[in-house]
Amino acid sequence: MLTNRRSMMVIPPVRRESFRPELLQETEPHCRASSVLTATTDTLPGHRVIKTIGTVHGLTTCARRDTKSFLKAVGTGSEAKSLTHMLYNARDQAIERMVRDCVSRGGNAIVGLGFGESEVLGFAQVSVYGTAVFVEREGRPEDPFK
Repeated sequence: MLTNRRSMMVIPPVRRESFRPELLQETEPHCRASSVLTATTDTLPGHRVIKTIGTVHGLTTCARRDTKSFLKAVGTGSEAKSLTHMLYNARDQAIERMVRDCVSRGGNAIVGLGFGESEVLGFAQVSVYGTAVFVEREGRPEDPFK
């Protein structure tokens, strides 16, 4: 009888998984920061509005993919995390579109920000809107080295 004795006597090596970000599972939903100042109020503290540009908006529509887990979570009364992640991603995409609209029109801030979410024919629709403005900081900026 032939056996591979060496394979029976060797201790298996410890496998270390290499870091691959695409395999990470998100545990909590998150928001990405936009590239312009945004506020739900009509003014930005510490800033003066130089020019009001006009209304900007962003809109996105997405479909629920994981209906079984959604119905399971709703039936047990717990949070449907896949739906929450989907809505956070849809909101981020709508904000990115609104910011792009603001920047293309010459604004550097958005005031009076508002959100709307609805369902149309089984699709989640997320809209975001606000007023694009050009602002500058009031007073002299402080020296960070003092």
